[in-house]
Amino acid sequence: MVAGLPGNTMRFLICGIGSIGQRHYKNLRMLGHEAAFLRSGKSTGYNSDFVDAFLKDQQKAGNTVEEFFDADEAVETFKPDGVFVANPNAMHTGTALQMARKGMHLFIEKPVATSTEGVDELRKLVEQNHLTVMIGYNLRFHPLLKKMKEMFTSGAIGKPLSAHVEMGENIADWHPWEDYTESYGPWHEKGGGAIFCFSHDIDYLYWFLGMPEEIFSVGGKITPLKGDAEDIAKALRRLPGGAVASLHLDYWQRPHRRSFHLVGTEGSLLWDYEAQSLTHVSHQPEASEEVWNDPETYDRNDTFIEEIQNFIAAIESGSPSAIPLQEGIDVLEICLEMQKNL
Repeated sequence: MVAGLPGNTMRFLICGIGSIGQRHYKNLRMLGHEAAFLRSGKSTGYNSDFVDAFLKDQQKAGNTVEEFFDADEAVETFKPDGVFVANPNAMHTGTALQMARKGMHLFIEKPVATSTEGVDELRKLVEQNHLTVMIGYNLRFHPLLKKMKEMFTSGAIGKPLSAHVEMGENIADWHPWEDYTESYGPWHEKGGGAIFCFSHDIDYLYWFLGMPEEIFSVGGKITPLKGDAEDIAKALRRLPGGAVASLHLDYWQRPHRRSFHLVGTEGSLLWDYEAQSLTHVSHQPEASEEVWNDPETYDRNDTFIEEIQNFIAAIESGSPSAIPLQEGIDVLEICLEMQKNL
């Protein structure tokens, strides 16, 4: 379990009061920081009930949740040190631009955007105003994925030859408290679809192997689920140096499945999220297998806490965050290329 309070209390404005916004609020408060919400006022149906339940729980715990419905008032009154962009995918760029113009450091939930519109302006504002930006790909902080990256970087499996990523989860299981059709997930206009919603898995493949030279993809609206966004997507990537990678994403399968298999000239690494394991197989004459498991103290929320701590440390030091804006833009370009080919 991640623990420890920061040296300096900071103030953060959270744009969006859905599940991820609420998680960030709780984690910031747990870390000793102050937080408030900027809301659009458009929460309806299941989402409204979910928000109301959160606010009541906080009130019972003795916490007065500060809320704003106007961005100018929020910044002028609350005076945040940074902003968390945690609203629906399609709103990320507009909100980030609005706050970057106000000189706010930005934590932008994944994906950074769902189109290229406004991205160049955001990049310029960040550079001109010397803003810290962190993209919320929290899986980079998973203990076994971090270990896998360290082993790969150290040459444990030699030169990469191939990789395969699989991520599948039925969208109806995401948030038991809401009808999935009320969420952004199944709708293109709201920035949904398996590619953007599962861009975590596109990101860590990029984190390991960099930008692809070519992308071939197939998929679309295939399952019986409601909505108009792609619910199954498969892609092949040709990578620099000749390696190849395959990727499967879907909104349909049960149970949840997430895995990353990386094969090199000297061995292989397999991260299995559900099995909570990392397996290293050596291709040396005396082949060996090593297996590591998630630490007994590991909790999924630790990854969210660590990314917040990284963001705050970057603000305080003036150095880049672990996942800066350009890396989020790179992943966006991969996502858009995959979508274009469906």
